[in-house]
Amino acid sequence: MKRLGIFCCFDGDGIIDDYIYYMLNDIKDNLDELFIVANGFLKQETIYKLSKYSDNDIIFRDNVGFDAWAWREVMFNIGFINLSKFDEIILFNDSFFGPIYPFKEMFDKMDGEEVDFWGITQHGEAPNHKNLCPYGYRPVHLQTYFLAFRKNLVESDEFKSFWINLPNYKNNEELTFKFEAVLTRHFEDLDYTWKAYVDTDDLEESREKVMNLYAYDMHNLVLNRSLPVLKRKAFKIPRKIYLRYNMASDLSNTITYLEENTNYDTSLIYKYLLRTMDPGQLVDNLNLVKIIPKYQNISYSSNKKVLVIVHLYYEDIWEYAFNYLKNVPNYIDVLITTDTCDKKEFFEENIGKNLQNDVTVIKVEPRGRDMAALLVGARDIVKNYDYFCFMHDKKSQGKEYITVGATFRDVLWENNLASPNYINDIIKEFDDNPSLGLLVPPKIYHGTYFNDYITSFWSANLKEAKEVLDQMGIVSKINKSIGPLSIGNCFWAKYDALEPLFALCWDYDDFPKEPMPGNGTVSHALERIYGYVAAGNGYYTKFIMTDEYAESEIFNHSYMFMNIINNIKPVTLQYFVYSKGFFGFVNSIRNGFTKIRKALK
Repeated sequence: MKRLGIFCCFDGDGIIDDYIYYMLNDIKDNLDELFIVANGFLKQETIYKLSKYSDNDIIFRDNVGFDAWAWREVMFNIGFINLSKFDEIILFNDSFFGPIYPFKEMFDKMDGEEVDFWGITQHGEAPNHKNLCPYGYRPVHLQTYFLAFRKNLVESDEFKSFWINLPNYKNNEELTFKFEAVLTRHFEDLDYTWKAYVDTDDLEESREKVMNLYAYDMHNLVLNRSLPVLKRKAFKIPRKIYLRYNMASDLSNTITYLEENTNYDTSLIYKYLLRTMDPGQLVDNLNLVKIIPKYQNISYSSNKKVLVIVHLYYEDIWEYAFNYLKNVPNYIDVLITTDTCDKKEFFEENIGKNLQNDVTVIKVEPRGRDMAALLVGARDIVKNYDYFCFMHDKKSQGKEYITVGATFRDVLWENNLASPNYINDIIKEFDDNPSLGLLVPPKIYHGTYFNDYITSFWSANLKEAKEVLDQMGIVSKINKSIGPLSIGNCFWAKYDALEPLFALCWDYDDFPKEPMPGNGTVSHALERIYGYVAAGNGYYTKFIMTDEYAESEIFNHSYMFMNIINNIKPVTLQYFVYSKGFFGFVNSIRNGFTKIRKALK
């Protein structure tokens, strides 16, 4: 078939992400001609790269009427007589990743279908919304991110009339209910036939039970029905909504399937998501956690240069650190920082000479504690390594019980340096995942740390954190309700992921003098922004934990969740009205407590 494609793109920052170039590279081989229309501005370097995909000039217009009016304008510019010279007109936008499988497979299959128009996916019959859809409900329809119209329909007066009389949609709701939900039914009523490439008729239920299958049954559609694209919006849907339909594992299962069974580079997905959403939400939505067996036989050697940096202050607990440092495989170098010459000699004698690694001990200035030791003292050394781990000793003496602070220390050290094989697995994780930049231990919630947990760990540090990110030119996507990814300043990282932080050329004077306040300093802000720095540099973050720790984590969360539920139950029937699902229950809590407050007045 002779095909014409019209591609519409829009980005508030004027950026065309790499996943789009990948998609255009594939689809252009199936098109005889391509027009590109941009709703809004594009950066100059983007225009240059994008223009290589079409022999026609890029068309620029305001984002009026969204993609529907962009396609309309281009078709009018081309002229309907010229459109009819093609066997098929393809209208598509930038709202999907892919193709997972070559578009040629899809086009070859659909070439054999005797239909007048088609799309990739369809949406089942659904209830109306604000009476926007003229049919009184949403009929079954093709989803309009990708549409194909055959010659006989394009040549018709009905096709031309539809686009001439297209309403000017003012918002996404109108676009969804007055354009997407109408187009298929409109032409079907005129006796034109249609079909979706991914057949989901057997999965559709009643109007009341309709759902977006490309989001909530994504893994099944990719694995068993050759869905060639993934909608971007599916990756930004809150977890609580996914829990209405499944165990919120569909996205992560799909990503794993792509990495293990297809040639699609998932870093294209990560790069876009890291640019446009809070990295903490990405971790949550994609279940980004690595549970590593503490005791396993893994023989692994990397060609990357790796360094473990440890800042030691307390001489009386040096053996604690030493016992963990003995787990570091001998191909990894060790750098110890401390604040006095006496301690330097002590650690050289008692740790350096008793490890099989290449060990260096240096004295740093007694200001800024562990944070200055990393960003100032170790700066010129760590830049020579590909991966590094940063650790420090810790007492947290101000907590209510000595065990509360000690447990925090254990969480940090155990989940970073649990065993030689555990560390080898971490290095392998970095080697196997080019877009992975940061591995952090889980957040804590025991004792009075629970208050920090439920207030998302930002407390007095949010303003300072944003200011530091601004200094690096990183547009922060911080969602205060999600909280920072890293707490405690102990982690594994690729140097390139955090390089912008080191490039700020910190000095000891940038850090507060002793006694350092317990919160609200630049040091407290810095330990919370590693995930945002990595994201700004195109790297995602994962939580890491041992299998032993994961066992406790599962039961702790289950216990705490059930205790909250059991304490809410006595007032549930009187004040809370909700569906049987978690989503409905959570959404009812705010309204329920509002009723309680009113009743107590």
